[in-house]
Amino acid sequence: MSKHLLLLVFGLLLLASCKKDNVPTSATAATTAIGAVKVDNLDFEYLTSKGQVTLNDKNDNLSSGVSIRMQKDSVIWISVLPGLGIEAARMMLTQDSVYFMNRLKREYAATDYRFLRNKLQVDIDFEVLQAILLGNYQAIGSEKVMSQDQQHHVQQQRQNLTFDYFISNLNNKLEQLNAKDINTGNTITVKYNSFEAIGQVPFAYELVAQVLQKGEVSDFTLKHSRVNVSEEPLSFPFGVPSDYKHLTFN
Repeated sequence: MSKHLLLLVFGLLLLASCKKDNVPTSATAATTAIGAVKVDNLDFEYLTSKGQVTLNDKNDNLSSGVSIRMQKDSVIWISVLPGLGIEAARMMLTQDSVYFMNRLKREYAATDYRFLRNKLQVDIDFEVLQAILLGNYQAIGSEKVMSQDQQHHVQQQRQNLTFDYFISNLNNKLEQLNAKDINTGNTITVKYNSFEAIGQVPFAYELVAQVLQKGEVSDFTLKHSRVNVSEEPLSFPFGVPSDYKHLTFN
């Protein structure tokens, strides 16, 4: 599998806009309170977006168009489109499974989150990925609140992961997330910027992430050209051609 597809999951830690379309107003704010701190999370049934994802590390500088579909708490579907409408790869994440297809190499796999944890060396699951992609706060684990000027700093311990959330006092939105895996020392830093309303809910149209893994740094950016939310059901196609090679992992 190409690095583009392997690392796309964390490439989704990035949202930026070059165009903002009118969207339905079915998005609502699901307000979470941590002591005196309030966070307005984006709440929806279905979400679609199109944009550009970029990966930079010591070996590669990669960029591609990307299309994303989501059903809240159920499915994240990703199509990688380098250009001319040609799909290079497709990925689908559910609560317990990870599916991916590399059209360039004509191969596919159906596995679980142990695969991503082994590859990325971070204790990751569907809920963590969904929250990072949306810029939502998860009220899970033991929490400690520390105020800083125009931000609240909330530190949260969750099994092997330590999360540091930095929440704006101005719009009650997550502006930065630091996540560290205690066992491996690997870290993810995500910054959310350029908030625009989807319906009545502020949403970060710019997201920049940095992943430190085994002493090596990778930077990710995703620029959205369109983001839409709706209550109308979406399809999540994942048909695999019969001549594709089935990859297996130990």
